[in-house]
Amino acid sequence: MKYIDTHAHLNLSQFNDDYQAVFDRCAEKSVGVINVGTRQATSQRAVELANSQSNAWAIVGIHPCSVIDVDPDDLEAKTAESSFDYDFYKILAQNEKTVGIGECGFDYFHNAEDTYLQQREVFLAQIALANEVGKPLMLHLRNGPNPGGRDAYDDALEILKSEATVPGNAHFYAGTTAQARAFFDIGYTISFTGVITFAKPYQELVEYAPLDLIHGETDCPYVTPVPYRGERCEPWMVQEVYKKIAEFKELDEAVVQEQLYKNAHTLWKLP
Repeated sequence: MKYIDTHAHLNLSQFNDDYQAVFDRCAEKSVGVINVGTRQATSQRAVELANSQSNAWAIVGIHPCSVIDVDPDDLEAKTAESSFDYDFYKILAQNEKTVGIGECGFDYFHNAEDTYLQQREVFLAQIALANEVGKPLMLHLRNGPNPGGRDAYDDALEILKSEATVPGNAHFYAGTTAQARAFFDIGYTISFTGVITFAKPYQELVEYAPLDLIHGETDCPYVTPVPYRGERCEPWMVQEVYKKIAEFKELDEAVVQEQLYKNAHTLWKLP
């Protein structure tokens, strides 16, 4: 492998019919895949896929949106998971191919800000599990459309500083440079998706972040990168994210590829 997609969702029902073909394309293009859970069913599926594929690993947990309402990502989801089944997730977390806990955190885009306490309770439970099993956290943090309200990044940072004993990653990063620095200061990394290939506001963030503290991801099946816009996003397309990072930082693509590959192994302790 030469590339790692650090946040993918081949465990969602959108890939039920052709997941093996997608994994095969990833293998052909030297891409490893970390599939991230959003609830019990998709976390279980992520572990099953990891155990059946040499180029895959799993992260298990509850998406903050799944805490409040039906999982918005999985077409098969029927109910919310308002509480964290610690024992269920602990069994999954102990699998040798499970490399982290999440995606967890706060979402004020899909959820009302007054659900903070409910989201916080489930977030704290996942932090506790991560601390117990010694595996990093995968964070989902998204702010609401109106400025001046709660800030998902600030809320998470406040809790992590006092509760977490493990490192982690703020995926699909869209916070400020100051917040990025705050994550770096507590040993966390940030990651970028295909959105950086077509949304100009991300260039400043990419340029600012140290190369050894970032990752490339797809968050597939979403935010398909250029030049594949209009198609379903797949993990092998993470190569385009690596390329754009190299362009923004004015570095050789091989340098970026090697460092981001190393970063993924370092944080998630991949074999």
